Amino acid sequence: MNPRRLPRAVLPAAAAVLCGLLASCSPGSTSPADASASPSGAGRVTNVSPDPTVTPSVKTLPPSRLCTVFDESAARQVLTDPKQAPRVAPNKGTTPDSCSYTSGDGASMLTLNPSTRSYDAERSAAHRLVRDPASAGMRDVKVTKVDGLGQAAFSETTQVLQPRQSVAYVVWRAGSGTWVLTLADTGDKAQGADRLVELARRITPRLSG
Repeated sequence: MNPRRLPRAVLPAAAAVLCGLLASCSPGSTSPADASASPSGAGRVTNVSPDPTVTPSVKTLPPSRLCTVFDESAARQVLTDPKQAPRVAPNKGTTPDSCSYTSGDGASMLTLNPSTRSYDAERSAAHRLVRDPASAGMRDVKVTKVDGLGQAAFSETTQVLQPRQSVAYVVWRAGSGTWVLTLADTGDKAQGADRLVELARRITPRLSG
């Protein structure tokens, strides 16, 4: 997010904040099989409400070190009036290293995270989703090779059916690391990944590999 969306694929843990902002997400979970077909580095999406009277409470953590690389000026290349999203602690396990921003209207979330898998594994997972999107609660999954970004790169767009969202990804290899940049919003049409590709090109020189 693994950052592919609910139910088979989810955004990083901070995506829980997006669910709260949109007030339309239901609690979700992923199985080990589901997670294997998603870009790695994600946490489980849960139903988080911005209303402090709503339970369960959410534990937040200090911003990731990635936020010094992926700052608000970078996020502004894709989002309008970006605001750094709180980093949500998972119920179990370690917190994925990710940095997220929401748009000013709360309708979109932009996230950068390193993958815990190889670039080749990420690409294989993407093509499995193209062949069988319904098993992941998705439709219209498209994968496109991207040139001129790192050592190898591809972009992906998809529609998530529950909760209803459109998601675009760029996955690329730079140095010894593989990175995932994700844009999720409530629109009915998956956005193209062109702006994400340009943003990835901008921040890649700052990433340590």
